[in-house]
Amino acid sequence: MAVSVPHTKADLERLIQDKVEESIHLDYKDARSLSPDGKKNPKSEIAKDVSAMANSAGGIIIYGIKEHDEDDKKHLPEKITPIQRNEFSKEWLEQVINSNISPRVEGMVVHPIPLDQANEVVYVVEIPQSTTAHQNVADGRYYRRYNFQSVWMADYEIRDIMNRAKHPVIELGFEIERETYEVRHNLLPVPAMLREEEKKEYSTDVILKAFPINTGTVFAQYINYFVQLPEDIVDEKAAEQLDKVATGILEFHGENTHRDVVDVEGNSVTGFYRKYGPSRFDPVLPGLRGRSGRVGLVQSPRLDDREITWKVHADNAPPRIGKIKLREVPVIEKKEI
Repeated sequence: MAVSVPHTKADLERLIQDKVEESIHLDYKDARSLSPDGKKNPKSEIAKDVSAMANSAGGIIIYGIKEHDEDDKKHLPEKITPIQRNEFSKEWLEQVINSNISPRVEGMVVHPIPLDQANEVVYVVEIPQSTTAHQNVADGRYYRRYNFQSVWMADYEIRDIMNRAKHPVIELGFEIERETYEVRHNLLPVPAMLREEEKKEYSTDVILKAFPINTGTVFAQYINYFVQLPEDIVDEKAAEQLDKVATGILEFHGENTHRDVVDVEGNSVTGFYRKYGPSRFDPVLPGLRGRSGRVGLVQSPRLDDREITWKVHADNAPPRIGKIKLREVPVIEKKEI
């Protein structure tokens, strides 16, 4: 699950302060969504949203946080809207979910977060990714999360979920790593009395890391993936090693292979170098991430609404595809100074 589960009012306020947007793993619901309004059946809506989260990648639904109404702020949290515990109890919410979803979502947990006033609460529903497809019995349909919404599932999507217990389910995760380090011109150790005073120089490497994540229940023995990204963010040297698949689009290939270091040769004058053994596949166990593929980026890549798209093959599982906006890729700062 890609979202940290809030447990206190301060955690909820931090989501609002940090403007944490809804995603495939996170959904905000106004307190009024639990009450009948003459238009929608709240019990059916609750079952639809919870089953959609379980049928997708798992995540959390927060009942008691309202989104902004403005189009440019849509899907961003605006404020806490308290739920009256004596009107809608934790037990009531659990009963609505369990009686309106078939089969029941195993491992689901409802976390009540007390607020300042007596009887006021926010409910955080923690939903694991399921290994079977869940149906909203209120309307007989199957749902999944897509673009912040719960949408109907096609037949092949339902069958894909039913196969989660048979095949590995591999997603791709991404990070941009900015590593700053000191540039050393002297490769050999120099005694302090002979060392010239010089101004330290620093350099920064910007690397896009792509790594497989096993979100299923079966380990993946063989993984191959293909990632397409905008050409203008890729370093010139790195771009020479990639395939140009369309105007302004490059593609790189990764797999879960690894070569072990079997020896180190050389000396302090000529330098040391590692000797590697033959390549081998490094399986990725459920719940873990595999080794990263790396692509050098320009110093200041433009991280906007353009997308990185990917396709991954794992063992005998059907291929999986996905995408992520450049601005949504986490940036990790590393300093070796």
